[in-house]
Amino acid sequence: MKAKTLGILAAITIVGIVVAVFVNQEPASQLPGSGELLFPSLLSVVNNVGEVVVETKDQTVTLVREEKTWRVKEKAGYRADVEKVKQTLIGLAELRILEPKTKNPELYDRLGLQDKEQEDSLSTTVTLKTANNPEAAVVILGNQRPAKGNPRMSEIYVRKPEDPQTWLTIGNLPLEKVSGEWLDTEITALTTKRVHRVTVTHPDGETLLVLKEKPDDLDFQLDSVPAGSKVASQFNVNNVVGTLVQLPLEDVKKEEEVNFQNHTGVAVVLETFDGLRLHVQTTKQEDKIFGKFSAEFDQKLVQPVEDTPLSEKGETVQAQDSAQDEMVLGSPEGKQPDEEQGKRYSEEESILKKPEEVQGEVEAFNQRVQGWAYQLPTFRVENFSKAKKDLLATIP
Repeated sequence: MKAKTLGILAAITIVGIVVAVFVNQEPASQLPGSGELLFPSLLSVVNNVGEVVVETKDQTVTLVREEKTWRVKEKAGYRADVEKVKQTLIGLAELRILEPKTKNPELYDRLGLQDKEQEDSLSTTVTLKTANNPEAAVVILGNQRPAKGNPRMSEIYVRKPEDPQTWLTIGNLPLEKVSGEWLDTEITALTTKRVHRVTVTHPDGETLLVLKEKPDDLDFQLDSVPAGSKVASQFNVNNVVGTLVQLPLEDVKKEEEVNFQNHTGVAVVLETFDGLRLHVQTTKQEDKIFGKFSAEFDQKLVQPVEDTPLSEKGETVQAQDSAQDEMVLGSPEGKQPDEEQGKRYSEEESILKKPEEVQGEVEAFNQRVQGWAYQLPTFRVENFSKAKKDLLATIP
């Protein structure tokens, strides 16, 4: 056979092989399991899940639901971030299969799917439990990457225990692997416009007082400025309050585990125009700063509204007559001063709260923080525990 003929036959053979490959390659939508939910029945029972266990080679996180509150077992049962728990539950329930992968255990390490007990394992095992089923869903999660064409989703390699089949799935499954990352980090969440004054008392007895006269005043002021001095930075003065009203935790312990009697921290009292008094005490322990919190309602703190306050939306809210006028003139409808005072502000728009709302706020806050010591970010504590001299500068 001539060389030219052999070349033609070889070319035809190669083309035939290529065509066969494309013909026999199934589209992704036709691959076994493609598009199916990894856990088809999970969505129907996701509201019944009462425990989530996240296990890696080095750590275990246990999230337990008590009525409407999720708690982190490894953090003495402190509140968990409910949004993170929801994202995990929904994320698992909505994981969809893209395609099957290897069944060979020797290749699991390439996908990050080794058993968590194996050396150098990077896998994460997630177990969802209900009252009737301790293994409502169990999955081993491996390597992941942004999904093609949709960076908000992830492609995740998974397998189920006791099943050698691995899968490439797609979904949105943010998953924390450290117990501290599951904590509800919010301690305080107030608006600065509600705050009337803040008093900071240092261990040596020195006191810092910052305040403003009206809710819509832009800046807080020092109670006094010595002759020859001036405020060095208005931002730093405002930041004393700004830090306290939006304070997160870094970690948490039971209060009895932290010594608050060593007088190494500051005592802070924050008071609002609508009757809230917040107490904060800090202390140093093991090179960390901890704080304990409590709140109370004091009717004497409620300020008469003499000017038109600003709403949180930047709109104005019409102020009513002062409480003093009401007491003198009386109410034409026979209502008590407290009732009239509650009507001074729009229920939806006022920056200040009614007395009964503040009382409810205080009760909920104390239930949440009582008995706990919070590890606080050092730089934030430094922001609100400054001495007065730290906020002043000499006038040239």
